[in-house]
Amino acid sequence: MKPRATLLGRYLPIDTWLHRAPPLLKFLVLAGLSVLVLAFRDLWLNLGVCTVVLGLGFSARIPARALFSALRAVWILVLALAVFHVLVNGIEAALDVTSTILVCVLAAGLVLVTTSLTELLGVFTALARPLAVFGVRPARVGLAAVLMVRSVPRLAGLARTARDSARARGIERSVRARTVPVVLGTVVHAQQTGRALEARGLDEEG
Repeated sequence: MKPRATLLGRYLPIDTWLHRAPPLLKFLVLAGLSVLVLAFRDLWLNLGVCTVVLGLGFSARIPARALFSALRAVWILVLALAVFHVLVNGIEAALDVTSTILVCVLAAGLVLVTTSLTELLGVFTALARPLAVFGVRPARVGLAAVLMVRSVPRLAGLARTARDSARARGIERSVRARTVPVVLGTVVHAQQTGRALEARGLDEEG
């Protein structure tokens, strides 16, 4: 079965103990780890949490390529932040900040690699349930969140295609050549998504 793209990695439809773990529990653990590392921003704490996350991934037989796929998506941003902090705040601060980001991304990637889109919908809907007292429909919030998760890789692909096309034509410095195809592709994607929802009656109120 072909892996399905998610925000920070590809869902691997294999049978492991981590795949069978309750999706909401995985998200709560992810939230707890994120709060912990963001609160302290300490390199040694981050290394410890990273060891735990990697241990969970390898114990569930997640391939290293899939486990680190989330990091490949953000390495340029992390590198830019590292350079900035080295210049402004020093090497120690750079290590603390970048390791914090990397741990959060790695943990999020592990959750998404082991959680299907159907399970994601259930998690987002459950998390939005308290908003029902304000008239918010949890199912709609969950659907919107899943659509975001599914759309981001698509939009990132559009950006890469536009960049490669501009480079092939020798106009890689043209902002218009790099942005217009992305905007048009985004509009088409939104229209296709809207038609799919309409066909399933998901745009109806009630």
